[in-house]
Amino acid sequence: MDFTFTKYSFVNALWSLIPIFPTWTLIPGVFAAMSLEKITGDCTTGYSIVLWFSALMAIGMMIYYGYRLDKILLKTKKEVKRNFRFYSLILYTLSNTAILITMLGVDLVCNGDGQTFLMCIMSGPLASLVLITFGFLMDLK
Repeated sequence: MDFTFTKYSFVNALWSLIPIFPTWTLIPGVFAAMSLEKITGDCTTGYSIVLWFSALMAIGMMIYYGYRLDKILLKTKKEVKRNFRFYSLILYTLSNTAILITMLGVDLVCNGDGQTFLMCIMSGPLASLVLITFGFLMDLK
């Protein structure tokens, strides 16, 4: 076993440790929660929906990629790397959102203060660990 996907995910995880990435990948989740807040009229409900959606979609993406892995490996090495990097970005965005909301709690996300930004930077390394785990699981398959 050559651990190709683990190497790719480790490089992606290193890139994601740059402080701008954890912050920017939270923007889609925040906008989705704000939209849901306007629809439901409750901030905690909006963030709870985003939390569950992000977590379930991240797990679903890992399972889906694992099932398609045989077809993906038939492509060239460059296409495999590009495809894995794309999936890793989406997985990082989803897992970073779910980890941040879980770490802060739904109430603090809605009524956060200046310290909330620091937690955005803290959730990034944990989401990077999800990427490394994802790559390792794909190598095991």
